[in-house]
Amino acid sequence: MARLSAQLLPRAVLLTGLAVWLTIAVLNNVTDSGTNIIHLNRMLSMRLLADDPLFGNGLEWRAWQTVSAQTILYVVVVWQVLTACALWLAAFRMMGVALSGEMNDAALRSANLALSMFLALWLVFLCGGLWFGYWMKQGPIQGVHLTLVIISLLSLTYVNQPTQWLDRKY
Repeated sequence: MARLSAQLLPRAVLLTGLAVWLTIAVLNNVTDSGTNIIHLNRMLSMRLLADDPLFGNGLEWRAWQTVSAQTILYVVVVWQVLTACALWLAAFRMMGVALSGEMNDAALRSANLALSMFLALWLVFLCGGLWFGYWMKQGPIQGVHLTLVIISLLSLTYVNQPTQWLDRKY
């Protein structure tokens, strides 16, 4: 009978939780795309800055008036779907190693790839948002993206911690 590894199980739970969270985000983006299209339009067109006489006037040349927010959202949703699938695969592989009690390279590579994709998503959002000055008028959105970068980095750090010292017999 397989021995459940108390050191590897939390890694599987973390990956599963992130996979569930991102799957729900994809579902929300598909079933309520209008909300994010509004936010994307505001950011890309820099309308909120253009309407303000003080903030961001020197940045307004960066506005994308002709780019479809709906197209951008579709690209984001595709990346989110790919990332969610990678997280699910990593979660299943990590659960497999948690059941066997021994970490293997495939599970760790899978987790690192999925978490790197997750991190890349939020870094692109942060950099793109900074380009369009969203921090001046859409701070809460930037806060969510920054929080998700931190979660990504902490997850990568945790998943890659060695487990040998935890496997000692007491």
